[in-house]
Amino acid sequence: MNDQNKEPIPNPNPPQNSSGNQSSSDQGSTPPPVYHDWREQRRAERIARREARWQRHAGRPYGWFGGFILILLGLILLLENLGYHTFANWWALLILIPAFWAYVAAWNIYQYNDRISRGVIGSLTIGILLTILSLAFLLNYTLGQYWPILLIVAGIILLITALIPR
Repeated sequence: MNDQNKEPIPNPNPPQNSSGNQSSSDQGSTPPPVYHDWREQRRAERIARREARWQRHAGRPYGWFGGFILILLGLILLLENLGYHTFANWWALLILIPAFWAYVAAWNIYQYNDRISRGVIGSLTIGILLTILSLAFLLNYTLGQYWPILLIVAGIILLITALIPR
């Protein structure tokens, strides 16, 4: 890869007004970049998409979730070490992490499309099934003969999702 030409090469013929001189408004503006290679153009497009993604997600309060999980996990382990009885299957709380992110993904897809789409229903399905599974483990509920219900619910949701237009 050629690292010498990182900056786009400006257009050697800047736009001119009818008198042949550059207008005062054109003097401060930069002409569109000219790329020598398709790789440079792809790189610029990728950077632009990344910047647009950062702009879309700017100001959303997702950073607190990781801190909350670490604090909760530390409290549970501290209580166990001090001899207090906590949940027998406290590890089941860790299943709620991907469930939470599935709910967040469903909300983001809904906001982006302004309607309920297959992506929203798929993410909600994953979130709901992981939440049910986590609660079953956390509360020591035996899924012995009832676990096929989860498969039936997932199948029904897949059938409903297939009927929704993209």
